[in-house]
Amino acid sequence: MESLADTAPLIERSALVKDLVRCLRDDTRSGAIVVGGAGTGKTAVVKAAIRELGTGSHLIRLTATPALAAVPFGALAPYLSRLPDRELDSYAAVVEAMADSLKAEADRPLFVVDDAHCLDHGTVRQLAQAAATGAAGILATCRPGPLIPEEFLSLWDDGIIAKFDLAPLSRTGTHQLCEQVLRADVSPWVSALFHDAADGNPLMLMSLIQHARSTGALGCRHGVWFLLANPDMALVPAADVVDRQLRSMTPEEKTAATIVALAGPLSLAQILRISGPKAVDALDTAGIIAVSAGHDRLVRPASPIVGEIIRHRVPAGRSSALRSSVLSLPSGRAAVPGAALNRLRWSLDCGVEIPPAQLLHAAVAANTALDPATAARAAGAIRDARFLSEARIQLAYSHFIAGRPQAAMACLESAQPVRAGQPSYLAALLAVRLGSTTPARESLSSAHPPGRAPENNPWGGTAAGGLAAELLNRTWDGRFMAVGTGLRELVETAGIPPEIRVPAASLLAELLTAQGRLRTGLRLDGEAWAGARSGSLGLPLVFEDLVVRHCLNLIRAGDWDGLGKVLDDYADREPGRLLYSGGMLHLMRGYSRLRQGRMRECLAEVRLGVEELTIADPLNLLPFAHAVAAYAAAAVGRHYEASQHCLDFRLSDYREPKTLRLLAEAYCRAAEPGTVTDSAGPAGAGPEGAGPEGPGVSALSRLADEAMHEGLRGVETDIRRLAFRSGDISGAEALAMSSRAVDGPEARLLESYALAVSASDAADLIGISDDALGGGHGLLALEAAQQAERILADDPDRWRLTAVQRRVHHRLVEAGMSAQLEVVHSDHGAALSGREAEVLDLVSRGSTNAEIATALCLSHRTVEGHLSRIFAKLGVGRRADLLDHGALDQGTLDHSALDHGTLAPES
Repeated sequence: MESLADTAPLIERSALVKDLVRCLRDDTRSGAIVVGGAGTGKTAVVKAAIRELGTGSHLIRLTATPALAAVPFGALAPYLSRLPDRELDSYAAVVEAMADSLKAEADRPLFVVDDAHCLDHGTVRQLAQAAATGAAGILATCRPGPLIPEEFLSLWDDGIIAKFDLAPLSRTGTHQLCEQVLRADVSPWVSALFHDAADGNPLMLMSLIQHARSTGALGCRHGVWFLLANPDMALVPAADVVDRQLRSMTPEEKTAATIVALAGPLSLAQILRISGPKAVDALDTAGIIAVSAGHDRLVRPASPIVGEIIRHRVPAGRSSALRSSVLSLPSGRAAVPGAALNRLRWSLDCGVEIPPAQLLHAAVAANTALDPATAARAAGAIRDARFLSEARIQLAYSHFIAGRPQAAMACLESAQPVRAGQPSYLAALLAVRLGSTTPARESLSSAHPPGRAPENNPWGGTAAGGLAAELLNRTWDGRFMAVGTGLRELVETAGIPPEIRVPAASLLAELLTAQGRLRTGLRLDGEAWAGARSGSLGLPLVFEDLVVRHCLNLIRAGDWDGLGKVLDDYADREPGRLLYSGGMLHLMRGYSRLRQGRMRECLAEVRLGVEELTIADPLNLLPFAHAVAAYAAAAVGRHYEASQHCLDFRLSDYREPKTLRLLAEAYCRAAEPGTVTDSAGPAGAGPEGAGPEGPGVSALSRLADEAMHEGLRGVETDIRRLAFRSGDISGAEALAMSSRAVDGPEARLLESYALAVSASDAADLIGISDDALGGGHGLLALEAAQQAERILADDPDRWRLTAVQRRVHHRLVEAGMSAQLEVVHSDHGAALSGREAEVLDLVSRGSTNAEIATALCLSHRTVEGHLSRIFAKLGVGRRADLLDHGALDQGTLDHSALDHGTLAPES
């Protein structure tokens, strides 16, 4: 398999190759040694350096193998062909022959040796002497640690040769390697999972990519490679590299490596009871195991893929015998993450009878870790009737996580009746996700009043029933106030387990921020997030729920740095979960981009999220992802893509996030063709001035009203802002009122923004844009600048328009957006509303602004706002230009009335 490493792209090795070539061309040096573990690309680096040196170099290639290591001067045999056989055993004769040969060379030769750790001692000494005297140079690769020949280390210490150490690839390097091998874009979670599995080893990565692609675990969707299933790492082609290493080990080393693979992570103290320090050091040096630094000193396989390869090759009989020896080891001081599930799999492989309580605990832990295969195996092994109901609940979770809802429903129904307490709570949570009306969900109504836990039993039916039956219904529509009251009682009740309290606090925080109560919601969200780790213990998918709600609250607060840290930490710490939760991370990051106005970035991110959620969506987030993608696609002019996402949204069953259902519907409405160009009524005119509205804008208005009636003032504000961007500035007063009901500095700026647009006050909008940008509200800064540009489009003072256009451009660039993106749509070409037609008629008759205000019972500022919009819609820049338009409109009206016999011609 070394050929894979030879052809591997030199990702993150280019600088090292340049330094290596520079060293080889340095007359003051006699070469270099490249050090790295198996599969790190040593040979590829050396070959690249030789190519850079060109054809003028005099190379002498020596072969080093374990077989030749036992032959004196075995690697030099081709170079000593003229030496009589009888003198090959004479060290002096070999030295003399080498010296003579080197003197005969016209140019100083460069000995190239791959796997110098396999050289015999005599050859090492000869090469070291040639390098020390300057008679020849050496370019060698070698495994790290004590395998490096001491003579070479001495040369390095003396500065005669250089030493270059190859580190594993970073996660970024792994992603680049995946894209180069697959020749297409790759989901970042593919490279994250593969990096963790191979620990950045290029050879193992290349092999894993090939294996996953050939077995269908990797699939290409719309030009991007995604992970469709976890690949069987034990069967990768590069397994033969590990096999060769195992065959060369001593029995003691093999035993230690096998036990670490089967039962690890283990403490160093436990391993040292099985094998000696030398064996552990040898395994560590060979890259078979890794010993952590620090006080705990945990020993684990060097990478998950190495562990799976070794585990797969252990015969059943030997596995059982080794298990007995491991059971005799004293327990560690603390539980090591991952060790319990590893040992459970080992026990099941050995056919050992495991207590049902231990199996059930393992199934819960595996489902919580989003490892449905292990969870199903543990739950399926339970035969004790006392545990069957809970085992079927966990089996149902494993099916649901793996994307088999029908099987999950069947398992959940077969679990009835469910024991009160934590089992019934878990069953209710899953029933809600499934949209089920099973008895598991209905039986949670407790005889106790909500908020009171039975004495000495916090897991009694009250707490679980109160949360599941009252608060986790399939829909909260129209019940947000009651839900909030129930959640608050639950959070404030003493004695409620954190597994209930923390999710309840998180739900309440999401509801409060959706209602516009940001300060209270964010404070409660901080408390819930602090307890998220403890609160998610034993509750599959609940930690992911907490991540989503925490991200939504950070997005509402505009805390983009905090959001990025949460998403990055999850991806770094939980790479094994990404097959089932990666879509969630893409969606949250993409939604944050939308809220910042970075529409192209949003669309790119949410496209990945939609594909990931199509593969695995245990949190039911796909409909919301379609809605966000639809709006972003429409914003950047990809209307066909937007319509497809709208259709997918309409065909889906929306469930999460509950508080954003109306906003998701609004995103789709705003993305539909015709919404942007719909005519809007006059700003600030009130009901008497409302003009005809298009269906898209009318729908947005209805959705905003519905959000207001449900008390979701934050959501209402978001929807009215969408309508505003679509050209419906008739809702300026409603936007100002809803913003007034929302906490936070952005809401205050938004209120001022709506009032300034209503009054067509360009100067005020420019100031608001500056304030918004200073406060980190880039999208609002852009909207205000573009509204000012719209108002000044026909201003006689062109310099004002130019200055604002420059501001708009800077806002776009600062936001990382295309300079052509238009988030506020122009009224040019739109039909006049009824009130605007009245104002135009009075202007055409020569009325002044004051006279128009008196005639129509409007304020002077409102009349100016109507005139500004009339200028924009008719594409004129002077009041005099309105006279012709007014006469034309009046003529049209007169002819229409004559045709219908409703207006008599003047005599």
